[in-house]
Amino acid sequence: MDLLETVKLSLEGLKSNKLRSFLTMLGIIIGIASVIGITTIGDALTKSVNKAFDSIANTAVQVYVKEKNSDYDSGDLSESDYFTENIINYLEAQKGRTIDELVYHGASGQGYVKEGRNKEAVSIVSTSAGEKNIFKLKMIAGRFLKDEDVIRGKSVAVISDKVLEKTYKVPAPEVLGREAKIETNGKLIVATIIGVYKYEEMSVMGQSLNGSNSTIYIPRTTGDRELLSEPRTVYYDVAMTLKNPDTIEEDAKNIVDDLNSKFYRDNPRAEVAYYSAKSQISQMNSAMSSIQIAIGAIAAISLLVGGIGVMNILLVSVTERTKEIGIRKALGARQKDIRKQFIIESVIICIIGGIFGIGLGTLIGLVGSSLLKARTFPSLGAIVVAVGFSMLIGIFFGYYPANKAAKMDPIEALRYE
Repeated sequence: MDLLETVKLSLEGLKSNKLRSFLTMLGIIIGIASVIGITTIGDALTKSVNKAFDSIANTAVQVYVKEKNSDYDSGDLSESDYFTENIINYLEAQKGRTIDELVYHGASGQGYVKEGRNKEAVSIVSTSAGEKNIFKLKMIAGRFLKDEDVIRGKSVAVISDKVLEKTYKVPAPEVLGREAKIETNGKLIVATIIGVYKYEEMSVMGQSLNGSNSTIYIPRTTGDRELLSEPRTVYYDVAMTLKNPDTIEEDAKNIVDDLNSKFYRDNPRAEVAYYSAKSQISQMNSAMSSIQIAIGAIAAISLLVGGIGVMNILLVSVTERTKEIGIRKALGARQKDIRKQFIIESVIICIIGGIFGIGLGTLIGLVGSSLLKARTFPSLGAIVVAVGFSMLIGIFFGYYPANKAAKMDPIEALRYE
């Protein structure tokens, strides 16, 4: 008996018990749908994280002070434990070697930019020229802050296109040179607008990482002068980009070890630590992959349950068709023909269930990833694996019933009522 004829016989057997065939497929459908849906949502999460961190330079590192033997600053540190001007100057001297850009923020806060009756909430960040490269800011018009602006404490500002649209309502080039009136904590800062950048929200799973307000940038020295009642003596952290993208972790560790050795050796409470954008992405992706694998493994159990269901139904089918098997054997059907027919029935059930499962899993994945604001389709690899796994389940769980049918004694089978 050729393969095509065997497939036709198998399909006829399935058609004769449509409801039973569908219920048998259900376990496979649910299992495949779960695996496809979970892997798709996992891919969407990874895509969302990578997209969020894409707005930060991959060589970016943040160096900060924390309590010894703790992952974070617990609040027990004093002002004298943080970065002093002496430490900042030491880091500045490293620029051009391991360090490419160096940014340490001045006073920051929340406020509003007002123009006539228009008002837009903003985050005020006082910083230096390196901020543009660290956060990959794209200028639409004008320029970003320069070192000269910081040194001279100029009253200048860089606004976002969001502030431009909501407040000034003119083309970007036309706003250059106009005054930005910034209200914060009862104070009014007036600065000349020198540039407009494109605001891009960083978000993971639809949750903003940089707030819904866009940022207005002013020179660090200007922010300290306008927002602090006393001169600044310390900085809480320092952001930097490193020159060699291939040795980020090693170079960052060397910088931290150097600072701890030179400035914190005798400090009983505090030490310097760091985290890099690259390591953060890697850790988050690794954590999500582990979760994805764990949930996927649980979902895969339903595939095994579905496979057992296929085996049980085929055993029932073998019993019901005992006389048919006897007649076929009496007419010359070989053991391998009988075995092949039942294995093909099992494989067809699993493949059809797999196809429906892929469709349902794709729908689940699309809905889930859309809710996470990262619409994603299942990967071709996941679909191929799902179909292949369906076939393997069909062969594995179909073999025992098929073998049982193949080894039936034709005389005993013909006597069966």
